[in-house]
Amino acid sequence: MTKKKWLILVSSILIITIAVFTILQLPYFQLSSEQREREEALREQIIPEPAKEEKEETEESSEDVMGDVDEQESESIVIDESLQHSFEFAAEENIDIVALGDSLTQGVGDDTNQGGYVGILDRTLQVLDTNIHFDNFGKRGNRSDQLLHRLDKDPELIKAVEEADIILITIGANDIMRVLKENIMDLDISHFNEEQVHYEERLSHIFDKIRALNSDASIYLLGVFNPFKNYFEDIPELNMIIQDWNAASREIVNQDENSTFVPIEDLFDDTAANLFSDDNFHPNYDGYYLIAERILEYFN
Repeated sequence: MTKKKWLILVSSILIITIAVFTILQLPYFQLSSEQREREEALREQIIPEPAKEEKEETEESSEDVMGDVDEQESESIVIDESLQHSFEFAAEENIDIVALGDSLTQGVGDDTNQGGYVGILDRTLQVLDTNIHFDNFGKRGNRSDQLLHRLDKDPELIKAVEEADIILITIGANDIMRVLKENIMDLDISHFNEEQVHYEERLSHIFDKIRALNSDASIYLLGVFNPFKNYFEDIPELNMIIQDWNAASREIVNQDENSTFVPIEDLFDDTAANLFSDDNFHPNYDGYYLIAERILEYFN
């Protein structure tokens, strides 16, 4: 090989390497500096205990040099202790996490276009000394009957569920939305109560199908929050409907030994915070960040 051809080959390999690295790093750089800092802080909170002990030893030696710190000031710099623990799955070599459900799992509304709460969890959990792989099967508009159908007919989804160690589910919001759309001119709470009975049956079947495919995976079902009030302010009963549907979901989850209900309704109670995307229905990055943070609190 001539020197010229060798230089061309080396240059080509270098260009390809840089391109691949750039593509792999692109999701991180599409976040703002503030968003990157928030996710870095979240990663700091889930560092496994051995790493924390090393960090604490360093902090103790620093305290010897700096002297006593005012108690009130020290409290202000302590990070959230609710996430300061090792995850049970952190010791595993490989972890497959499968996310199922609707647009909330798909990440619709995330202004960074990085997968909503699933993307945040993926980037955050990489701090663990574990090979964690996410499969996202969120599909905009999915209702419980459609998710049931996918669990019967989608071979890729079925295979992922069979191999999953952890399964995350968001479902139910579009079931409620269908009631609103079909009865918009004659809304009555009885319509929602009637549909809730069918929803409970379908959700039970979803759990049955998942367990038939995978008896060991840990299942986390996220509750439903109330974005409907942004469009239907004149229906105050919607809050009660959301609470009833969440209570029914929690009851079904409690019937499965290795399943957890993750409430998220309260995360969106702060009307002063901007947590919704431009459609006033789906969360924006900030809303998804709160959901991811809540899920991490339930990973134990």
